[in-house]
Amino acid sequence: MIIVGASFAGLAVAAQLKGYRVLVIDRQPIGAGQTSACGTPLSVLASLGLIEAVQQVHDNLVLHVGQRTDTYRFPRPYCTFDYALFCRLLWARNDAEFLQARALGCQGNTVETSRGFFSARLLVDASGWRAVLASALEPGLVCRGRLNFGLETTTSWQGEGLHFWHDLDGLALQGMGWAFPAGAESRIGVASYCGRTALGASLDRLLQRLGCQRGHIHGGYFPRSLGRPVVRHLFLVGDAAGHCLGFNGEGIRPALFFGFWLGRLLRQVLAGELDVERARRAYAQLVSRRRWGYAGMLVGQRLLMSLSPTGVNIWLWLMRHTGIGDLSLRRYVRAFTFPV
Repeated sequence: MIIVGASFAGLAVAAQLKGYRVLVIDRQPIGAGQTSACGTPLSVLASLGLIEAVQQVHDNLVLHVGQRTDTYRFPRPYCTFDYALFCRLLWARNDAEFLQARALGCQGNTVETSRGFFSARLLVDASGWRAVLASALEPGLVCRGRLNFGLETTTSWQGEGLHFWHDLDGLALQGMGWAFPAGAESRIGVASYCGRTALGASLDRLLQRLGCQRGHIHGGYFPRSLGRPVVRHLFLVGDAAGHCLGFNGEGIRPALFFGFWLGRLLRQVLAGELDVERARRAYAQLVSRRRWGYAGMLVGQRLLMSLSPTGVNIWLWLMRHTGIGDLSLRRYVRAFTFPV
């Protein structure tokens, strides 16, 4: 089988297929091309036995709205981690073959790459928001007008907790800002809920507020709503299937969760225990059961876009003093439970 994409989702699928002939294709080496702030519950890395990749543990969520700052304690600790090390450790769990090449599309069960054509019975599109394989089969599948866009840098700022800003100098009704400390450095970024890409000035204003300067810049689009897990004969996972939670940009847990489950289903197919059509239905049903949660996150994103900072503060006050906020945070942290 062939997996296109060697980040969280693609590596999770491959990790379940040791002993079978698998080709993983990506345009960059394993662990290169980080586009994530790399924050997730500590329990995720603990369950996967990847604690070695942890850079800093965080007990608090810190929300900045206008001049107001509120701190919420996570029900379970979060952490920031080393992306390259995480990917290398997860890759070591399979015996798949890796091909560094750019995937260009597919026809039937044949994948076209910058280094030739490769065919397999099963194809997985884990190529990120572009959904390269699925888009080749159905042009127009991905609409940039329905995507968020983020820009991030790594800098020397240090702190505690995972920080989010709502009223961020020009992004008050359009997106968010964040700072994820990771030991001696932090990943600081801004995002537009409207898919606006000219975010450099807003990022610089946030950095100025924190008293630090730009480092290396990376950015890209990320989904704001759930997409299709199956397109014709293709299995889609991670951002290719819209598994990222657009409201706060968290895509790691969903990518790993769905990736591991998809890998298990495909292992049954390869072992002759499950036919492909039943695997497609089972995978689609697995994703569909979480559709309401994704819908709720999209409602939250739209609410933030429509409210003024004063309105957001009123909303947060109600969430805190009615107990709904703590309940929602506990349910959110428990979502996509590991191990799968």
